[in-house]
Amino acid sequence: MDKRYVYNKQAGALQEAAAPPAAVRARVMPMRMSSAAQSIAPAQMHDADDLVAAQEQHRADDVRLARAPRPGDDGRDPTRSTRRPGMFSYTIEDGEHVLMIHKDGTMEELVGPKRVSTFGRTFRRMEHYVAHPGEFLVVRYRDGRQEHLVGPAHLWLDPRKHLSATREEGLQLAAKEAVVIYERAATGEVTRRVLQGPAVFVAQPGEWLHTFSWHGSTGAGYRKVPNALVFQKLWLMPDQMYHDVEDVRTADDAVITVRLMIFFELVDIELMLATTHDPIGDFVNAATSDVVDFLGRHDLASFKLHTDQLGDLATYRQLTSRAEQCGYRIGKVVYRGFDAPPSLQQMLDQAIESRTRLQLERATQQQAQELEDFKLERQLARGERQRTDGAAEQAHALALQKARSAAELEADSARGEFQRTQRRLDQERAVADERARHDEESRHLAALHKLGVDLTALLTQHRADQIIELRGDGDGAHLHVDAPRRPSR
Repeated sequence: MDKRYVYNKQAGALQEAAAPPAAVRARVMPMRMSSAAQSIAPAQMHDADDLVAAQEQHRADDVRLARAPRPGDDGRDPTRSTRRPGMFSYTIEDGEHVLMIHKDGTMEELVGPKRVSTFGRTFRRMEHYVAHPGEFLVVRYRDGRQEHLVGPAHLWLDPRKHLSATREEGLQLAAKEAVVIYERAATGEVTRRVLQGPAVFVAQPGEWLHTFSWHGSTGAGYRKVPNALVFQKLWLMPDQMYHDVEDVRTADDAVITVRLMIFFELVDIELMLATTHDPIGDFVNAATSDVVDFLGRHDLASFKLHTDQLGDLATYRQLTSRAEQCGYRIGKVVYRGFDAPPSLQQMLDQAIESRTRLQLERATQQQAQELEDFKLERQLARGERQRTDGAAEQAHALALQKARSAAELEADSARGEFQRTQRRLDQERAVADERARHDEESRHLAALHKLGVDLTALLTQHRADQIIELRGDGDGAHLHVDAPRRPSR
């Protein structure tokens, strides 16, 4: 049985930093049913031929993006009874459900553990279907109704009211991811809503997802082709894409290819749904128009001088305007360079080679002159430093000599002061000794005088050349003595 709810989980992001290798593309398994046909509820497929036609129409577009369902995994419980029916009795194990059919065609549901007689009865084992978290059971009734049981859930298939049951996976939405859901009410009115993650989307009867088919790269280069990107998840995070504007003519008829990188972000899903069916195609066309207008106002030489303007958003007026109309915001546009035809590229390479050679020669000469200037500057600086060092040495020598002279003068002054002090102390000592001697002699003479000793005789002891004796009564006599003249020798 084909699964009708196999989602195309590819998020609406380009991320073209590197093209996928061929080996990776070859390993992608083809889908069994197109995302558009598989996401729609069975109630909306009025004709089996329409379903087959839709499958054939979208199989080529979705072959790279869809994931094949797991074979044989329809949610059926693999547990089987370990006992065989007996000749006279039938044993129903614990947890098992069995339909007991009577001879008149009536059926009765039996739940084990139980043991019943087989006389006039037949038994049919009921299939058990299980859905775990993130899964759901699609239950179809014999009266045409359809019910979706969200896991964890289980169902015992009763052929009296159930037509079939299958287990399907819910669509997991991470943060910054969203899906557009359409729902047809019982009145036939179709409404639309947006579900943003983190969430798990489980389709209810009458619901289906919007499948986007945008321009994208096929893996060989960055050329955008229609319907190359088919997905159901929208990515609300900032994204980027590479875009090569091919075969653009400059004002002097030079044909080049300009390589760009466009950063964008989806900010309004409802506005995007209402204004465009392929925003990437709109971005490609608008960016191409802006680049053509820019190159039409410059020749090749002027273009090479003004390539910095290709990284300015003001250059891309049509791109930013169209993105705003589509509910997107252009973050920035990065200029990645340009390519030229082989003949023009050869001329450009030769011009670049010649210009580079001249620049190298100029740089060599400039470096030689700078080396000479450097040597001269270093010599001048060295001479100036030598003169400064010599002056410093002279100043240092003079300072040392001055300090030495000052030290010598200070030492001489200290030495003289010491000698003067020493002489003064010696004189004072001598005077003191003389005074002490005189005092002692005076005391000695006084003691002799008291004893009645004639001090004059004692002191002279006939050694005086002349003795002058004065006697008086103390009335203030005056005496004038002329010293005798000594004969000259």
